[in-house]
Amino acid sequence: MQEIYHIREIEQLKVISDPLRIKILWEILDEAKTGKMLADILEVPAPKIHYHLKEMERVGLLIVERTEEKNGIIQKFYRPVAQSFSIAEILPDQRNTVKDELSDALKENILVSLDKTKSMIRKLDPEVLAYTDSPLKFGYRHVKLSPDQVKLLHEKAKEISELISEFKKNEQEEGEMYHYFMLSFPLKDTPYPEEEID
Repeated sequence: MQEIYHIREIEQLKVISDPLRIKILWEILDEAKTGKMLADILEVPAPKIHYHLKEMERVGLLIVERTEEKNGIIQKFYRPVAQSFSIAEILPDQRNTVKDELSDALKENILVSLDKTKSMIRKLDPEVLAYTDSPLKFGYRHVKLSPDQVKLLHEKAKEISELISEFKKNEQEEGEMYHYFMLSFPLKDTPYPEEEID
């Protein structure tokens, strides 16, 4: 599986600009699953899931990792072609053709990742939180930033992301699994609570 896949075709952009397809990609990111398994997890009719899988396979966003025979039926196990997808190389005018759908899909991507993160936090071993030097690190901030400061933060976030990718390529058997989640966005007119948590 590639580390990152750059979406360059408008057809791929249209196909991935669907919230349900984002959910499907998240579910098969770490482990290949069949359409039936996905239908059960997402509580969506199997024919609908199979349709979305076929569409994503058609435009090269996912592959059949393996097949297995069960009760005389060939089951296909699907995986994405990459750990993450980038739309950075899509031209702005192409993005505008599916602006609303893409916005919904990106929001869904963030919400699904938040749900996954919340689920992992709920399952945390109490020992992780029980001592002073806990490996659990988190922060929550609202801050007014200049364009130069935003650029600097994006550069630092990219450095961290690249460092994590490098660690991922050279994972140590004796290492401990960690979950990292980074998110920032301009609030504009979005109302937000005043409190800060550290």
